[in-house]
Amino acid sequence: MNLLRLSRLRPHIETQPLPDGALVRRMRGHRIEETLRLGPNAWHVVVIHADGSVDDLGVSYNLLTNGGRDLLAAGLGATGFGVSGTIATGTSATSLTATGTPFVADAYKGWRIYCPITGITTAPVYGNIGSNSTTVFTIDQWWNAADGTAGTPAATNGYMVTAAFVPRFMGLTADTGAASAASTVLTSEITNNGLERAKATYAHTPAAATYTLTNTFSVSGGPQTIHRGGLFTAANTTAAGVLVFETVASVDAIVTTSDSLVATWTVTLSG
Repeated sequence: MNLLRLSRLRPHIETQPLPDGALVRRMRGHRIEETLRLGPNAWHVVVIHADGSVDDLGVSYNLLTNGGRDLLAAGLGATGFGVSGTIATGTSATSLTATGTPFVADAYKGWRIYCPITGITTAPVYGNIGSNSTTVFTIDQWWNAADGTAGTPAATNGYMVTAAFVPRFMGLTADTGAASAASTVLTSEITNNGLERAKATYAHTPAAATYTLTNTFSVSGGPQTIHRGGLFTAANTTAAGVLVFETVASVDAIVTTSDSLVATWTVTLSG
């Protein structure tokens, strides 16, 4: 390739899962400019500026929150529960209301609800539970099997709730507080300018000890500072969900309009 033409190409980041981490490459076209190997439970942040320059902010390490530990335990060990003989009495784009008051408040936060499960005439959908009262589940939205947005199911349907451990939504904040196992939210989480919570791309090599979650945030305003990030079980701050992992960037990211912020979490599944 002509070197002048190559210099005009905007660099991008590619991630390759490894048995004990991940390999992150900075590419320009098909050319590898730089390679970084990530170890287990790492957060790697790269800023690609509009002029093509790149700030590699290095690697910091994930902290599993107390809520994340509880959710992981439920995902591995709980059986969930069915509600055969019970139907919903109401639904909306972000909720499902049960018959009576059968639930313990917030006992199913971070789990998933599937609907309909009886008398199916349309494809079932699911929602990530952000919180629940004794009678109402609040969800992020209804999703289809392809992970796209689905319509709201009918108000009177059977439903099922299952334990899940799916912290795949990335949140960011400029707040300078430290990561803590007691954290349940990202204080002052960013909700605009292309830096709002986003669904990450999952990758895993069969039999590997890790998996990765990667997202490229396209910045539409600023300048803004990114100090800390987290992985959540729900797609937005309204449903909230469970903050499972929290990480402070090794170096604050400073971004502005037309920049891209590439964030990669590497999560260890075993030692």
